Order: sequence, then C-alpha cells, then structure tokens
Amino acid sequence: MKKKKLVKVVEYSLPERLKYLREARNMTQKDLAELAGISQPTIAHIEKNTKDPSVATLDKIAKALDIHIGTLFSTNDVFVFDLIRLRRKYTSVDKLTPHLYMGLGKVIQYARDIGMIK
Repeated sequence: MKKKKLVKVVEYSLPERLKYLREARNMTQKDLAELAGISQPTIAHIEKNTKDPSVATLDKIAKALDIHIGTLFSTNDVFVFDLIRLRRKYTSVDKLTPHLYMGLGKVIQYARDIGMIK
C-alpha cells in the first residue's frame, strides 16, 4: 500500500501577508507609511497584529503597494496574481522571463482543465 503524500497548507494572516508584500517591494515600514499617507507606527501595529485597520487605511496601503485591496485578503486556496504590477513591468508576453512564462502557462492550462476558461 502506497503512502499518500501530505501537502502542508500554510496559512497567512493579514499581518504576515502585508509584511511579505512590503518586503517583496524592498520597502521599509516608513517607506510604505509615507506612500500610503499614514503613520509608520500604524504599519507596525498592523504587522504585529495589535491593531485592526480600517478599510480606508487598507485601501491606502493597497494603493501604495500597487495592488488590489483583495490581495490583502486572499484566502489560502485562492491565488490572487499581482497582474496590475506584472503588466506594468512586462508590457508584452515576449518580455516575460522564462520562469514567469512557464508559470503563467501552467496556470492557464489548469484553468482550462477545470473548465474556468475555454
């Protein structure tokens, strides 16, 4: 009898996702706060999960990170691609890196396989 390979599901909270997105853009908390027009301690409190931000604050943060606000709340089984930022960086498919090209191709094929696109 074969053993089933277990897949570990990693759950990310809003604070973890915010910190990841900020760091992925090489931004400090101060940088993000300035771009969003909020205070650095507010960013720190959100990342430490000691403050629940308002929707207005999250909207400012999302705009400063150049993402859709939904990206901050995407669930673990729903992947939200940062297509706005991707499109700005790669203006045509020919400019995609081989890694991105392959990855997006796999996502498109999967979407076809499950009937999401034709």
